[in-house]
Amino acid sequence: MTEREMEIPDVVSSKQVFSGRMIGLRVDALRTSNGTTFNREVVEYGVAVVLVPVDAGGRLLMVRQYRHPTGRWLLELPAGGVDASDASSEAAALRELREETGRGGTLRRIGGMFLAPGYSEEYQEVFEATDLIEDALEADEDEDLRLEHVHLDTALRFIDNGTICDAKTIAALLMYLRHIGRA
Repeated sequence: MTEREMEIPDVVSSKQVFSGRMIGLRVDALRTSNGTTFNREVVEYGVAVVLVPVDAGGRLLMVRQYRHPTGRWLLELPAGGVDASDASSEAAALRELREETGRGGTLRRIGGMFLAPGYSEEYQEVFEATDLIEDALEADEDEDLRLEHVHLDTALRFIDNGTICDAKTIAALLMYLRHIGRA
């Protein structure tokens, strides 16, 4: 590719149009070197963590929860945002583990990804979590999480048949398969 083909447009202006409890929305005005201008809407979320918790029997600890935008209960890997109170992505991962699956745990970063780079700047750090003591905390009042133990091969079948249809879960499981030498 030529330098022109890989040009990064200048941000001429940026306007915050919404700031909510979990996300923000801004509109950036961009300009290319030839003077072309255009707008891009950007969903702001920041950094999040996705966990691949593996119990002593080698099963995945997954959560089933209602996701209103889909109108469905989805089977997912535990995940959550890195809060201002978290010292690091690892600290956020341990907090999410404690909230959704259990305590203790050995973390190993196995990858990272942008969730939906066409409209969001959210970046997700993916961690394998082992040596857990299953002991989830009481869910927040706006969450209803159901912990499920799922064998890896079953999870892969669930991807094939559409039972698991959450992109972060599918991508994180692919990273995990590569991490354990099965991909």
